[in-house]
Amino acid sequence: MRTGGILLCGGAGTRLFPTTKYVNKHLIPVYDKPMVYYSLSILLLCGIKNITIVCNKNETAVFEKLLGNGEEFGVEIIYTEQDSPKGIPDAISKALEVSNYDKFLVVLGDNFIFGEKFVSKFKNIFNENMHSTIFTQKVNNPEEFGVVDVDPSNNEIINIVEKPKQFVSNQAVIGLYIFNNDFKDHFNKINISKRNEYEIVDIIKEYKFENTVHHEIGRGTAWFDMGTTEAFYNCSSFVRTIQERQGMLVCSPHEIAFRNEWISFEGLENYIQSIKGSEYSENLSKILIDN
Repeated sequence: MRTGGILLCGGAGTRLFPTTKYVNKHLIPVYDKPMVYYSLSILLLCGIKNITIVCNKNETAVFEKLLGNGEEFGVEIIYTEQDSPKGIPDAISKALEVSNYDKFLVVLGDNFIFGEKFVSKFKNIFNENMHSTIFTQKVNNPEEFGVVDVDPSNNEIINIVEKPKQFVSNQAVIGLYIFNNDFKDHFNKINISKRNEYEIVDIIKEYKFENTVHHEIGRGTAWFDMGTTEAFYNCSSFVRTIQERQGMLVCSPHEIAFRNEWISFEGLENYIQSIKGSEYSENLSKILIDN
């Protein structure tokens, strides 16, 4: 079975205008590293080495300049483009045209997840024999998210409601999904919505709720949707606080690759030298000293 990860780095980023009128939001620095490093780290922490990045039209070169073919992380990265923002399912479909995974993890590029318990839990979840899996987190403002309505007697999904006007639940669907290769058939069955996009909720409904499980990432795990100015600032502050107080790097794909033994001591050292003088290089240097 060929497994992989799909990292979605497209979209217009309208909530961060005017900055994102000229710069893809996933390349904007969140404290000491670009946003895409945080979402890429989720895939690396979960042990995924085959990665497809979906970006906007004519933006592949910019991401390739930053991430290359994945060699500096000990993984394989390939790229594809979405002609125009037509929703998450459309972006996933573009990725599958070039990658052909049997089972895959989808990560939205503006997602931030930090917590050791989540990583160990996820590895078990990924090996489950399920058609589709969604992840949720409790929020205080469910009206701003798609939420899951769950039967309390058996924890099974009853419905998924996008930005409910009346309270349904406080379990927000975060930008993290696992699908099998039935995705292609299901995508061909759904129609474009009134928003002129293909909706992820429609895909999940095609998989049928009884074939879909949901997992709450739970307490002890930090999650940010970095799509708004406020969340962007809060996430930067969180990363700064953890790194300064605990003397550790948060979501560094280079550190993760090194600790996974996907890159060598010399490989990490060479990368540090290539960005010498930056705060990120100084933080990575501490890892070499400790090892």
